[in-house]
Amino acid sequence: MFTLSRVQFFLFLFIIQTGTVFISFQSRFIMASDHNAWVIFIFAGSLHYVQLLLFEKFHKRFNPGKAVSHLYIAYWIIITISFLSYINYTLSVWIFPHTPQFITMATIVGVSLYANTRRPETIINLPIVIIPLIPIFIVFLFMSLPDLVWTRLFPLDVMEYKPLLKGLFLSQATFIGIEIFLFLRQYVKDDEQVKGKPIFIYQSIWFLFFFTTVIFVLLYFPISGLKFVTEPLLQLLKYQKVTFVERLDMFFLYIWVIWSAITVILYNFMIIHTRKIHFKNTSNRFIILLHLILVVASVYLATKDRVEIVRRAIIYIHIVFSILVPIIVILMDRREKK
Repeated sequence: MFTLSRVQFFLFLFIIQTGTVFISFQSRFIMASDHNAWVIFIFAGSLHYVQLLLFEKFHKRFNPGKAVSHLYIAYWIIITISFLSYINYTLSVWIFPHTPQFITMATIVGVSLYANTRRPETIINLPIVIIPLIPIFIVFLFMSLPDLVWTRLFPLDVMEYKPLLKGLFLSQATFIGIEIFLFLRQYVKDDEQVKGKPIFIYQSIWFLFFFTTVIFVLLYFPISGLKFVTEPLLQLLKYQKVTFVERLDMFFLYIWVIWSAITVILYNFMIIHTRKIHFKNTSNRFIILLHLILVVASVYLATKDRVEIVRRAIIYIHIVFSILVPIIVILMDRREKK
């Protein structure tokens, strides 16, 4: 058993929610939303805050049984495979075009395997590594400020409901991982308050982080050109000139790899920990098998077409496990108590 401080809890959640997603979701989201993207994301941010508040209010009633917990384990395995396949594909295009993908994945997953055979406290403190990287990333983004075209914020067309709904749907990519709030909330120390100001601060950080990336991509690229840009943040940084490194996008890509690797470690921690609740004698054999499955599946899916198919499907699965399943579990718990 382990305990979390309030800061550890929210930092864990932040890394889970940002992880691999934050360099790639902008293109599809902005193409679907057009100039309305920034307005839609403000609304999406409000929904995210409401969901956090509801999770905090009802987390004690979220008591998933063995069957539901195993469904979440399967879901997190799918999420992890999708992240790894995207990482694998991106690295093969940008950094390691001549390196066998199996070696790249074995390296990243091997780090996760090592971490997840250590004490839980080791993994819980891993997100601290990301803290200094966040302001570095923001500074890199603001270097492109002179190149932004502010007129791309307009015109707005909020009367067309189809683009608004599609944009709102695609913004759900930034919500992925929010359900982990329900699983980890019980481990936060009793003397540390989560509701109220702490949740608001976390929500503000989450929103400003993603909203900043949306604004910069929207103002830097013409919307019609985004269909040719799969990693807009990398492309944006590629054109920034600095004296301390030859290519800023490559420097940032290494930061993103560290960020993503820690995200994978945290997801695997959730898989292993949730299984231990129901199978107290979870052996290293299961942990090794899990990581082998991740390597093989992510290598198989690491092509442009397969990555795109998985990315499109994952949002539908996310909605089921972050909204529908929690509602059902909470309502069933309430009914049993009556």
